[in-house]
Amino acid sequence: MPRNGELAVERLAGKIALIVGGGADGPPAAGEELPIGNGRAAAIACARAGASVMVADRVLAAAQATAEQIRAEGGVAAAVSCDVVEEGQCAAAVAATVRELGGVHLLVNNVGIADAAAVIDATVDEVDRVLAVNVRGHLLMIKHALPEIAKGDGGAIVTVSSLNALRTGGAGVTYDTSKAALIALSRHVAATAAPLGVRINTVLPGIIDSTMLRRHTADLDVDITDALVGKVPLGRLGTPWDVAQAIVFLLSADASFITGTELLVDGGTAAIL
Repeated sequence: MPRNGELAVERLAGKIALIVGGGADGPPAAGEELPIGNGRAAAIACARAGASVMVADRVLAAAQATAEQIRAEGGVAAAVSCDVVEEGQCAAAVAATVRELGGVHLLVNNVGIADAAAVIDATVDEVDRVLAVNVRGHLLMIKHALPEIAKGDGGAIVTVSSLNALRTGGAGVTYDTSKAALIALSRHVAATAAPLGVRINTVLPGIIDSTMLRRHTADLDVDITDALVGKVPLGRLGTPWDVAQAIVFLLSADASFITGTELLVDGGTAAIL
């Protein structure tokens, strides 16, 4: 029986994956040696599916911890520091992947930060900060990774957005705007990269038991877990592994005729009003 994040079939065997935001931590999962967030789960799941993985993160120690976990399980992984706000660091992360692992076939953009401001309260500095990470950072990583991915025999990119791209609630105006922008970014790249043999799709997680969620609710006086679960038709919060498995699918040959679209990982939340 596969473990959390482990696939029975090595869907990504022989591939080299660059996971941006792969050091992001999260709440501990049962039986895990490390805390697991969406980025870390995606990196480990890709490795368990057979890929060699470069873990990129603004916090190098977090990226190294993920890579060490992969190697402890017998996988191949390296780590690199990358702040996607800086274009030079985006280019350097791609170059490091080529240098250390031999190329880039797959890219996962998982970086993101949140705000809580309503439109009348939004400041220019905060808008610029969120958009720089959540949109420009994704674009810059694709800009520098795409030429390398196109050198291979078909490749894929997954952008991690949010259910907030489709419906608002629980975050600020700039966060929601940035997550919607990622859909347009992915669709544009899908149309222009298809002749290169490169696919790109967007994952839209719903309510995930993640570090971001816990930070956002930490200052509340009551435990809102039950209320959040009540919003999910499947009756539970999502886990980072749910997101990771969707990412692995979209990166794999099983999704070879899927590009320019969005996959909701939300337990049915978008299906209800």
